Amino acid sequence: MQQKKIILFLISLFIASSTWLFYASDRFINPNVGKNWWALSFVEPTSSNLTFTIENHSDQTVFHWKILENNQKIEEGDAKIEKGASQNVTPDESFSNGKFVIDVTTGQDKKEIYKNL
Repeated sequence: MQQKKIILFLISLFIASSTWLFYASDRFINPNVGKNWWALSFVEPTSSNLTFTIENHSDQTVFHWKILENNQKIEEGDAKIEKGASQNVTPDESFSNGKFVIDVTTGQDKKEIYKNL
């Protein structure tokens, strides 16, 4: 009888600890839980396409972007992106050769990416 109690106790302890570990692991892996970050990247980094992606995992929802060619503003706009979402931004113009900078700001944060065509 004592052995059955020990076995049941160990099984219940295993189930409880497994449940807690799965819960903690899910919270650690989820980019939106307890984290505050956003990322900026090109959709096609090696092509001449300037379409870029803003991935939001922060509390900010309004992003202002500018496209600069040789430090001259060519195009700008705003994007509203909820937490946990991402949005592709495709410029209205097609661009030829030059050095291009994508500048995105939200709140006090600013990120830039570059591409030479």
